[in-house]
Amino acid sequence: MSIYVQKTLGTGPFRFAAIRRRELASIDDSPDLSTGPSGEFNRHRNEIFFSADRYEIEKPMARVGHSASATPFRAMLFDGTTQGWVFLGMMLFGALLVLIGLTVVLGKGPQGWVEVIFGLLLIVTPVLLTANKRRLIREQESRSREEHEERETRNRALIGAYGEALEQLLANPNDETLDRVRIEREKLDIPYALWRNTGRGTVLQLGFDALSRLGPGSGKEIRTLMDRASDVAALIDEDAIGAKRDLLSTVVWHLLADDRLGRVQKQIVAEMQSGLGIAPEDVPLDTSSIEQFDRLRGVDHRRVPRASVSMQLNPSEYAVHAANGTNDSGATAQIFITNKRFLVDTDKRLEIPLRTIDQIDVDADREVMSVYASNSKKPIVLKMQQPMYTASLLDLAASLDERPRGFA
Repeated sequence: MSIYVQKTLGTGPFRFAAIRRRELASIDDSPDLSTGPSGEFNRHRNEIFFSADRYEIEKPMARVGHSASATPFRAMLFDGTTQGWVFLGMMLFGALLVLIGLTVVLGKGPQGWVEVIFGLLLIVTPVLLTANKRRLIREQESRSREEHEERETRNRALIGAYGEALEQLLANPNDETLDRVRIEREKLDIPYALWRNTGRGTVLQLGFDALSRLGPGSGKEIRTLMDRASDVAALIDEDAIGAKRDLLSTVVWHLLADDRLGRVQKQIVAEMQSGLGIAPEDVPLDTSSIEQFDRLRGVDHRRVPRASVSMQLNPSEYAVHAANGTNDSGATAQIFITNKRFLVDTDKRLEIPLRTIDQIDVDADREVMSVYASNSKKPIVLKMQQPMYTASLLDLAASLDERPRGFA
């Protein structure tokens, strides 16, 4: 079967095939990272399969105003407010009076025209009032249109200058370009949400560039540059810290995908993490993922883990792993892996023969494992701690049963 791990990095979603972990002694001692100068994955092992989508740095944008006069006439007439319901009632009652009046005219004579005229007034009045409201809105918008256009033209010019300043900062990070970003940013009076991703993406790319130029041992210098850029770009603390965590996370996950997080690389990552001012508990998913892959080193068909379980096992069957989690409905689940079966106990037991499992996907961000089996119409989705460790042991257990598929 195949195991694929998906992780959303600061540069975009990243997916790789989790191959069997090598022994530490077989990992190279090269200090080179598996991350390129733009945050791309530079693999050192040709057998690694991966795919990645890259986020482009967003351009800041001006907010587009909404014109009330562009609202359909019927939506303004029956707008769901108390007035809208009153208008609807008036028109329905007016239509009823018109019908009654016409009936009287046809049956008894001209005295029914009073109801007809009054009913028409009830129908026409809401329409005239709404039409007058739209006319007043149009006049007001017409009077303010020049002011809005002038403001939007100014905002577009300021946003363009801010975007250009960020591009210059990326091309040549120095005091002059940092000062220009600060100056252009101070001129902006648009909401933070409209340029947040632009600023954060630029700071992250600056970090990758500095990492390539200075090396991972220069964590403090990289942190200083990213902090200065975050300050002049006026990023809030959450985004300023998030950009540094994205940088570290990308480096870690690229090494994990390349299966190159050995002793030398771990020391490099630890120094970089310290220089960036990031504690292990600040990046719990990354820390847990490193631990999971470390537990798998040296685990193969010759050294199969054993687990103690209370369930009844069949002859020649033994337990490889046991874990707890929740299924896609949120129900508590006990998860068991033996050398023959994959079992999930909730209110009822789900039992999957290992030979029927085709693929396992792990979403590292949500800590979710999805198991695809040929005898199951939909994937078995389980949320748990250490899903990559469980998925890898499931793959190992499946390789232990070497009987032909025709045998039960």
